[in-house]
Amino acid sequence: MPSTEEYVAAGLYDPENTAEHGRLELLDWLVEMGFTIDEMVLAESAGSLSAIANDRRTLPGERLSRSQAIETSGMATENFDAFLRAVGLTQIGGAPPGEIGVTQAEIEALASFDLLGEVFSREETLAFLRVIGSAMSRIGEAGVSLFLTDVEAEMLTAGHNELALARKGYDAVGLIDRLSAQLEPLLRRHILQATERSRVAEIEQGERFLYRYAVGFVDLVGFTEISAALQPKDLAVFIRDFEGRAHDIVTAVGARLVKLIGDEVMFVATDPEAACVAGSRLMAGFGSEMERVVPRGGLAFGDVLVRGGDYYGPIVNLAARLVDEAVPQELLVTEELAHAAPTSRFDPAGRRMVKGFADPIAVRSFAFE
Repeated sequence: MPSTEEYVAAGLYDPENTAEHGRLELLDWLVEMGFTIDEMVLAESAGSLSAIANDRRTLPGERLSRSQAIETSGMATENFDAFLRAVGLTQIGGAPPGEIGVTQAEIEALASFDLLGEVFSREETLAFLRVIGSAMSRIGEAGVSLFLTDVEAEMLTAGHNELALARKGYDAVGLIDRLSAQLEPLLRRHILQATERSRVAEIEQGERFLYRYAVGFVDLVGFTEISAALQPKDLAVFIRDFEGRAHDIVTAVGARLVKLIGDEVMFVATDPEAACVAGSRLMAGFGSEMERVVPRGGLAFGDVLVRGGDYYGPIVNLAARLVDEAVPQELLVTEELAHAAPTSRFDPAGRRMVKGFADPIAVRSFAFE
């Protein structure tokens, strides 16, 4: 174990600095974890001393250069580079200078993607890998944000020392091992749900690009003003509750929450009635429980292009544009959707000139109970 004098000489510890609560204990703990003074000095210069053990546990293994990784993988250089970009790997700490730095486990993952080429075209394989990369990136961002806001912020406010914070982060990273093992059954479930949706939404046998869906958008009027007025912590809670409520309402009726775009929810359903229920419940939930914001929405029904887990085409654009046409607390729907949802009630709402559409669009307003 290095002496206190060695820590001081390395610039890692200042006994006169009262702000370094638990620094000496942290340094001893890191040495016990196998870190050298040189490694700690490097981490300190990067401002990540307390997280150095967490980083190693998050992604263990040597960071190899591109040439080493390609040789190890046995992959064609063109495929290796394309797959690396598609899944969104960027430079990380500990990588060789000027290199991204790829671990053995990541090399094996990239090599396994080569198997997709036995079934799918290269272009479609890359498109699928971009979806995986985007989804993983969001999960990663959400996980880090979860720890920073729910754990670290409270510990810093309470004055916990550096060792306590480092240990808490280390334990949190350990959850990844257990969590990752449980993702496979959930992935399989979502693949099956997507398969069943595509069967219901199928237009005709042989058509594999266009499917028939009800598409809905709901946004919150007044959100911009609220986001400017709230403190960051209060805004974070507001957004968390908004996203959670939207997810619960949409999935409860068998619809799919596609994405949240700021203060706007996009969802789809194979059943127009389910889309009406989801839209009306979103309107009712946000209108009655979230003060100072007023919802408005739009629904359309028809053929949409399904790509990479998202939806495209005139029907999607129309549903989004109807939100702009709706007044606060109004849910506008197209005639096609109204006809396909006979158990819901609608009031005539005239014809609207909608941006992006040459002819006026006949619309109805959902009649709330």
